[in-house]
Amino acid sequence: MKVVQNLVPANKYSIKCPYPMDAEFIVVHNTYNDASARNEVQYMINNNSSTSFHYAIDDKEVIQGIPENRNAFHAGDGGNGKGNRKGLSVEICYSKSGGQKFIEAEKLAAKFIAFKLNEKGWDLSKVKKHQDFSGKYCPHRTLDMGWQRFLNIIQAELDNLKGEEMITMTLQKWQEEMGKKALDSLNKKKDNFGNPVVNSPEDWKKTLGDNVPQWLFWSIIDRISK
Repeated sequence: MKVVQNLVPANKYSIKCPYPMDAEFIVVHNTYNDASARNEVQYMINNNSSTSFHYAIDDKEVIQGIPENRNAFHAGDGGNGKGNRKGLSVEICYSKSGGQKFIEAEKLAAKFIAFKLNEKGWDLSKVKKHQDFSGKYCPHRTLDMGWQRFLNIIQAELDNLKGEEMITMTLQKWQEEMGKKALDSLNKKKDNFGNPVVNSPEDWKKTLGDNVPQWLFWSIIDRISK
């Protein structure tokens, strides 16, 4: 998934993201603003407040402001709070006025969060809200529209990703079997000198998964050979 990086400079780490971090979950926020993701991240970088976040997402793109291996101050639970020290923060833009731009931003955020869950091998239990750590009513518009509704959108996106992986795995197995049959067939066929068209088919079978589609190559050779 495409992510545009506009990372806070290292000379501001002491203010914005002073601690190394191994993230354990994702924390969802609404910006309570009507700025784009690019503008939200740039404003965060430019000011000298400790408030910071990893990602801002609007209706068009995902912008990263803090490296994932650094903490951010977003959860309102203090310098040693679990939200601030273990959470990947995601800000959904255009929540002040709402409307279609917010709806689209939330959809893209759900897609991105599902991507991150799949990437890290996490399930839906790893998705938290700002409210869980400080009691603040945030993500405010997402909560107004229904938190479980938003979780359901994420789960649907995650299911789609896992479904695509299963299709890929099934196709790869089918391709492998097709390649093996072609090699066995070519081993039985003879060239003009009476030799097998393919010697040592078991060795060639080990190459079927190479980046070059060997399974397809051998299948075509088998089809065109006499």
